Amino acid sequence: MKILISAYSCHPHMTSEPRNAWCAINDALSQGHEVWAVAEQSEYARETLEYIDSHPMPRFHPVFFQLPSLIVKAIRRDGMSHSIYYHWWQHKLLRVAADLHEKVCFDLAHHVTFGRYWSPSGVRNLGIPFVWGPVGAAESPPPPFVSELPLRERVFESIRDNVRLFANRSRALHHTARAATIGIGVTRESCDALRKLGVRRVEQMQQAALPDEDMALLDRISSPPPGPFRAVCIGRLLHWKGFHLAIRAFAKFSKNNHDAELWIVNEGPFRATLENTAAQTGITSRVKFFGQLPYREVLDKLSQAHVLMHPALHESFGRICLEALAAGRPVVCLDIGGPASQITTETGFAAPATTPDEAVAAMATFLERLNGNRERLATMSDNARRSVRQNYTIEKFNEKMRRFYQEAIATHKETNSD
Repeated sequence: MKILISAYSCHPHMTSEPRNAWCAINDALSQGHEVWAVAEQSEYARETLEYIDSHPMPRFHPVFFQLPSLIVKAIRRDGMSHSIYYHWWQHKLLRVAADLHEKVCFDLAHHVTFGRYWSPSGVRNLGIPFVWGPVGAAESPPPPFVSELPLRERVFESIRDNVRLFANRSRALHHTARAATIGIGVTRESCDALRKLGVRRVEQMQQAALPDEDMALLDRISSPPPGPFRAVCIGRLLHWKGFHLAIRAFAKFSKNNHDAELWIVNEGPFRATLENTAAQTGITSRVKFFGQLPYREVLDKLSQAHVLMHPALHESFGRICLEALAAGRPVVCLDIGGPASQITTETGFAAPATTPDEAVAAMATFLERLNGNRERLATMSDNARRSVRQNYTIEKFNEKMRRFYQEAIATHKETNSD
């Protein structure tokens, strides 16, 4: 088939959104399809073209464009203002995609990035099978979790919620939902949001999977070590990652476990608040901040820990949780969003997202039980590895997407024949 992919952010070596787009492109190529991918004319464009020059991809046709230079200068492409630029870019894509379709005659369109449900897609109006997603960003923390945050972070959450509410009223977004042959949500919250928008068929699937080389690397990490219990948090130090809840839960747990430690890996603007939380709970010496580390050193820290704590207030996917499971480390999270969808009671623990105090107490109890029963920890470690290999490999991910492509084609034919 001839496939058009909307890949605003795309790069062969980056993680997150750019990596998701690159994987979607390569999966379609591996099926024998010819792929046109439209992406934003950023610094990624030059690096992507350089990669293609040294790794020829004869059935891949990248297309790059950006908005007029005056708009580029006027709107910063980061933070909240990036959403304005992105929305405008998708609107421009409507014309770009229509012109391409007139020349190429595509068989299917697929929107990959950005993977958020509340932004309209510029490949929605081509009259061909349209796969939308996986998309997420429907998760919101319960009000009690927001109310205890510092003022700046409360304002951030308020703006985020109001932007999303405003976007939900967008005619372009509802057109995208009606045009979607299949809408794919990353989490149960995102699937619910797609249904409310009017998507006819909604499926749930993770936003990404672990490629074979990553699986091989994580395979080499041994089982949880003996000795003092260690929990680790890995990720940007942002308020919505919930690491302040992890510190408070660890503080409760450590009252009866004086040699236990909590390690926090990475940097971010919320670090000072986290350090204050550790001081206020009296465990400054037991919480170690390692800052930003190379990936191999991050994996080394993970290998020395017994569990990953990732109680994010809203996280559509959480790749680090998947990596931890693949390394045989149970994951402790809130019962919200992507991390909760990745684990089971046999591979981790999802604390109730009711109030911060209840969540903190539940996480502390789980750590206590796991530390006191190392056999149970070993069993959960094995279960975690097995779960990833059964459900989250790139092979499994690609199988699902191939099925969605086939079923989108069949559904579109049936609809038009009627």
